[in-house]
Amino acid sequence: MSSDLVVLARRRPDVHAIVDGLIALGEQVEMRGGEPRPTLLYDSSRRLLVTIEDPVLVLAPGEVERLLGAEFAGRVTDTVWWVDVRAVADIPEAEELARKVAEAFSHYLGGTVYPDGAPEAPAKSWKATGGGTQESPGGADADGAAYSGGVIKG
Repeated sequence: MSSDLVVLARRRPDVHAIVDGLIALGEQVEMRGGEPRPTLLYDSSRRLLVTIEDPVLVLAPGEVERLLGAEFAGRVTDTVWWVDVRAVADIPEAEELARKVAEAFSHYLGGTVYPDGAPEAPAKSWKATGGGTQESPGGADADGAAYSGGVIKG
């Protein structure tokens, strides 16, 4: 079973930029994949260590509370970007790397990491501007989808 972390970031994450930064700082990993597929991090033995899912913008009020609980939802406000970071099971280096990646997202983009990631101050989201999609009442797109193009709407 994998070890899962959730990053709630207040600014749009650039997964490749964060991982490139960790590599530049000496992390011995190889990055593969990416949008629209998950970003995969491998060690020098070509073992998969970490999977990073594409960021999803959460606009639906109460969605973070519904998924992670009221106490954790109180650490973030307004709109956040949700990023799943998964470490491969039974490889201690994988869990350590996943935590480093998640903490780097939180540090550079503002936000927090679930579980065990209380920030120094609550993340305050920047206001999302119109993304060119036409919304219908209730937050769904014109086609009725509440999840569309990496965005969860209320």
